[in-house]
Amino acid sequence: MKLLSVFAALFCVSAVALPANADMITITALDVRGTGVFGHDLNVSGVTVNGNAPSATNSLANPLDIVLTYSNLNLDGDASANDAVTFTIRGTRPTGNVTAMNQGLDAGFGNLDGLTVSVVNVSGTTTDLGNNIVFDGFTGANVAAGFNGAIDKAASINGTVVDLISAATGSFQFIQGPIDFALTPTLAFTDPVGNTNSAGGTLVARHYDLQFSTVAVPEPSSLALVGLAGGLIALRSRNKRSV
Repeated sequence: MKLLSVFAALFCVSAVALPANADMITITALDVRGTGVFGHDLNVSGVTVNGNAPSATNSLANPLDIVLTYSNLNLDGDASANDAVTFTIRGTRPTGNVTAMNQGLDAGFGNLDGLTVSVVNVSGTTTDLGNNIVFDGFTGANVAAGFNGAIDKAASINGTVVDLISAATGSFQFIQGPIDFALTPTLAFTDPVGNTNSAGGTLVARHYDLQFSTVAVPEPSSLALVGLAGGLIALRSRNKRSV
């Protein structure tokens, strides 16, 4: 019976030693607002904010979900960019609503404290290989401030502070500060104490850099090996009990 158990173990190893991530791609500066997605018009379709079409009216919810399909990707290594993935940008807070406005996402007008952004409900397969598309994490993000005068605001993303400072220009201005970082599943925004008090204006979460990759789907023959290995192990267990 020892020979049988070794044989079953080898089947298990061969069945689960499948290819890992086949390819990956980064979507950069994905500009998500309550009024839609900007700068990616040829790539984005089917955008909804909390189940509704984007509009000029601010959307309030917790969680707040912006669902979109990003197409024209090449994740299977062929000559054509014909892959697509559908995913949700989700904003949450411990209490209160998240706002999706014309300039971005916030935790109440002019602040970001307690806002968390994540990606959920990822679906899609590569056109040619049929591999599953998965979200690896964020690799960057932006915070931004807008005001009709001098701006002196700050916010932190996962603990890194971004200062947004500008002298008055005589008209409305909107400035942005990016952060790049190692892969992370979520973005936590906070307002550093004492550094968020220009005389009004907005403070929002804006662009996101996201990395997606593909994971090979087990072939039916591999799944059959897993089932066979399980059956052999179960058989060995029953034989031991009957001795």
